[in-house]
Amino acid sequence: MIGIVASTLLLSDVRLALSTSAWWYVLVAVLAVAFAWTAYRYTLPPVSRWRRNVLWILRGLALCMLLFLLFEPVLRYLLKKSERPAVALLIDNSASLSVADGGKKRSSMVRAFLQGNALRDLAEKADLRPFAFADSTREISRDSMAALSFGAVGTDLAAGWSRALQELSPQNVAAVIVVSDGAYNMGANPAREAARSTVLIYTLGVGDTTATADAVISEMLTNEIAYAGSEVPLDVRVHGTGLAGKSALLRLIGRNGVELERRPVRFDDDDSEIGFSFHFRADEPGDLRIATVLDSVPGEFLLDNNRRSVVIRVLEKRTVVRVFAGKPSADLTTLRQILESDTTLEVKCLVEDGSGGFFYGGSLPSAEQIQDARLIVLLDFPTRTTPADLLERLARVVRESRIPLLLMTGPSLAPSRLAALSEVLPITASRSVLSEELVTVRSAASHPALSSSDGLPANWTDLPPVFGGIGNFTVTAATQVLAKLSRQNLGIVEDEPGLVVWESGGRRGAAFLFWGTSRWRLQMATSPGGSEFYKGLLQRLRAWLVAPVEEQPVRIRPTKRLFSGSENIRFVGEIYGGGLQPRDDALVQVAVTSNSRTENVTLHGRGNGRYEGEMTSWTEGEYRFRGWATSGDDTLGTDRGMFAVEAFNIELVDTRARFDVLQQVSQASGGTFTTLDNADSVLENMDFSPRVTPVQKETTLWNRGLMIWLIIALLSLEWIIRKRSGML
Repeated sequence: MIGIVASTLLLSDVRLALSTSAWWYVLVAVLAVAFAWTAYRYTLPPVSRWRRNVLWILRGLALCMLLFLLFEPVLRYLLKKSERPAVALLIDNSASLSVADGGKKRSSMVRAFLQGNALRDLAEKADLRPFAFADSTREISRDSMAALSFGAVGTDLAAGWSRALQELSPQNVAAVIVVSDGAYNMGANPAREAARSTVLIYTLGVGDTTATADAVISEMLTNEIAYAGSEVPLDVRVHGTGLAGKSALLRLIGRNGVELERRPVRFDDDDSEIGFSFHFRADEPGDLRIATVLDSVPGEFLLDNNRRSVVIRVLEKRTVVRVFAGKPSADLTTLRQILESDTTLEVKCLVEDGSGGFFYGGSLPSAEQIQDARLIVLLDFPTRTTPADLLERLARVVRESRIPLLLMTGPSLAPSRLAALSEVLPITASRSVLSEELVTVRSAASHPALSSSDGLPANWTDLPPVFGGIGNFTVTAATQVLAKLSRQNLGIVEDEPGLVVWESGGRRGAAFLFWGTSRWRLQMATSPGGSEFYKGLLQRLRAWLVAPVEEQPVRIRPTKRLFSGSENIRFVGEIYGGGLQPRDDALVQVAVTSNSRTENVTLHGRGNGRYEGEMTSWTEGEYRFRGWATSGDDTLGTDRGMFAVEAFNIELVDTRARFDVLQQVSQASGGTFTTLDNADSVLENMDFSPRVTPVQKETTLWNRGLMIWLIIALLSLEWIIRKRSGML
């Protein structure tokens, strides 16, 4: 939405400046006029006195204007811009506003305020810019304020006015008005952020600050990922307010609504917090929804917060990643930390000790042991002491089992030993000894291996230099170069391959042709984006390497696996064509099914092979979806999955209005707090003075074409009169 800024321009302090003293101009101008009068005092042939006066005046004016230009006149003036004040109106659109206090919904009170006279009077005094905020913030039109749903999940109070002020930053923002119950549950501390605000924040509170009798499942904690056949722990916390002496049943619900276990719940006092520990069995691979249901307690305020779910991903088994390293190093430590932080991976390392043996009691793995890996990583490997039969075994298993390969070079890598892997590695060493110097890395091409709905947390150019060398390696035409190297000390752009990927015969691979990547995490530890860059890069590469090649071109998924009933269900898709190049010409559709009802959603292109779309849910429970992408008569691929919708909303965990938070926000920013009922008194006393911005302007007159044309016009008129009078 684009606002119109009302402003007024006032002109004042007008001055004319010349290159020299104005008295010199007056003197020469008088002389020029005297010369013109003298020239026409007597004429041949004689003409009337009236005509002589006209002629000398025309010439005098022309000479004065010509002299005026020679003195380089400049017009200086002060332009004052008076800008009408703008007011950001932030309206809490979260689900806690749908709660009723004393039989009257908070949302009804807010709608009455939005349609009242106080806001109309405010709009006459200032440019009123409304924003709806909850877990995110968006600007809305004044006409759409009455259509707010008051059902969003989460309240980020501080981000609300921060986003609004960012949108209105060029304008004269006089104040921020926040209409909310103050019950924030996301983002930064509002009072702390308000203290940094340069704009006054006025808060209007709505709701009841007293606690109501209610029971809520306040927390469910379990593993996000489990393995088929394993027992999974689940911790549940139930909070009760005003229910002393009352009891209920807490039930654990598994797949297909089957009750797995039940526990009695008794609230001993009016503020009870009770913890429970359950275990359930992850029976088969796929997404598994587990729910806990608290039976209604007599006298409780809400029932929507008595049911809560989690969706976990059940895997058949952990993915084995085998790492072969030439020696212990910082790069190896960093690689292991990143891989082992993923609980779905089982990392097995074999590290050479430089004498033909291995550290930590390691031994040569058999072909069968190598074959159980889903990914093989060669870090600073092979070396001069690497057993030849191990290299032969690796090459054969990778070739026959089509295991993805990730090569990470290093200073101990023996270039001559790479030849043993030539059948599975489209990279050859160009030197007998690797060159090592500081190099910088820059992006060279986009690729599905590094693509996702969110970009990498930093740019390649932000990273510290690493080690490598120009001319160390040669890559074949089967590879695609994603990053290139340049020597730091030269300061020029060079085309040395740095990060390459390839795909051949149903097997994928990637190679880092530089080393020292641990520097990216260590030297950028104070930069959140920089320190996470390497982790994000490796995670994307690993996911692409182990993904089934035939399923990769089409990927469709919901933005999360568990939605609240008041949320829109949002899908994102990534579509690739031949050579895994992004496709922007696809028709992407998703069929969503629940309770024998199916609805179709069309995803719209966002560029670079990305698609987005959303829908609204029609019931609580599990939803299954199947998505497909087509181009003309060709089907590019399909994808499928599940998600769940439940009535639970984080906004309903604690429905009390938090006027204390709103008071702290106003006090910290210098504004005022009041309840919505008394909003008129605050709005009437707000200062809506226009902002006056003085701007010094100057205009050069001596180089203006208009002045030249006026001089020519005066002299031309003089010449015409002379010719008609018979004068030379």
